[in-house]
Amino acid sequence: MKRVNHISVKDIRSNYQGHHKSEQDKNELMGYYIIRPLSFYPTAVFMNLGFTANQTTWISIVVLILGCLLLTIGSYFATVVGAALLNIWVILDFVDGNIARYEQTSSRYGELLDALGAFVAHIAFFAAGIGFYFSGNNHFVSGSMWVWESYPAVILILGAVASLAAVWVRLVYHKFRNTFSGSEFEKHEVVKVQETSSRSAIIMHIGHNLVNLSGFLLPLLLAAALFNMIDIFIVILAVSNMAILAISLIRILRMAREREFAEAGK
Repeated sequence: MKRVNHISVKDIRSNYQGHHKSEQDKNELMGYYIIRPLSFYPTAVFMNLGFTANQTTWISIVVLILGCLLLTIGSYFATVVGAALLNIWVILDFVDGNIARYEQTSSRYGELLDALGAFVAHIAFFAAGIGFYFSGNNHFVSGSMWVWESYPAVILILGAVASLAAVWVRLVYHKFRNTFSGSEFEKHEVVKVQETSSRSAIIMHIGHNLVNLSGFLLPLLLAAALFNMIDIFIVILAVSNMAILAISLIRILRMAREREFAEAGK
């Protein structure tokens, strides 16, 4: 049902700035300073048209899936459009949150839908690897014929590695939260930005901004598509995601052991 009162961008911005979410987002440079401000405009449009937060999430998932499918085609046009749709998805992913906070309609179902979209989004890098495999763009490789012919398959595998590493760390983290939930757990986070003396925390903070879906990752994917450098993007992303996975697993296992010892000592 359409709303009677017109909702302006200013209304949505004010609501966000008065919410504790704005403080939480400040460590996400791309999300806080670029994506979030951009999201206020489509939020006003969606809300004045009567869309709910969950309806917006479903629309964003459709956009996301379409983008992933286009990436698998491998043509220049399809790759660019697919990458562009992924960037539209991340803006819509902010829009549904804006609506939920403004209307105070946040729900566990909505959180589940949001998580579903994030998991699907990580498949995009495997999709990009598939597209590169079929594109035949081997212009960055020279050497023996065997290397030349194997290069697309290597990029395909690395695309799968990039996606699996990103999904795996999320799955392990969610399992950690479910297993070690409680008041003591709230004091722990996998990434603690305030731990400036911790090298791993600093690396994780930088990595979070570079390869997070709401960070610089998807704009970099679009840039790679525009300049026909998807393979270079996938190689760098696969290495980065594997490094972040290793650091995250070490921190999660360490926190789990500390929590276990703490509970045993009670």
